[in-house]
Amino acid sequence: MQWVMTDAFRQDLKQLVALLTNRPDLQWMNEMIDHYQWNDAEHDEFEPAYPVSDEELIAFRQVEIIGDLLQPEFMLQIDWNEGVDQLEAGIEDLLLSNFGVNRASFPNMRHYDNRTTIADERVLGDFNRELKKQGFNLANIISGDDNVWIIVYPTTAHSQVEQLMSQLGAELA
Repeated sequence: MQWVMTDAFRQDLKQLVALLTNRPDLQWMNEMIDHYQWNDAEHDEFEPAYPVSDEELIAFRQVEIIGDLLQPEFMLQIDWNEGVDQLEAGIEDLLLSNFGVNRASFPNMRHYDNRTTIADERVLGDFNRELKKQGFNLANIISGDDNVWIIVYPTTAHSQVEQLMSQLGAELA
């Protein structure tokens, strides 16, 4: 099934990117979005375990496109089994490169042992609580794979980010 990205999808994605950074020059990213083409042959590794409808396949493709375009500049993709220190380092990179925040507070690492991974139900909530104190939200884009797709954005943009993600066919956790 051939699917073509709509102009509305592209515009929503550009609006989302603008909320994930305070960098003034996003022309390079807007051009990347404008020229992005979904290639079925490059993404044919998706083999659903059960029959899926065209709508479900389109939704999967939309989430994949979001991941393709947002990484690594605006989104952290990290395996569920990674340690909490990897999550902290990735969020630090996002905050520095997108918002110029070179010092952020994170949960006290003594609350986790050296075996704690991102899969621990406390971890993302703990990180989000600390970031909110500093004016940022953390959200996980539900990707349907073994990775956590993390975005960080100003708390003031929360309702806009939620709305855009819904329009783009993605869910936040």
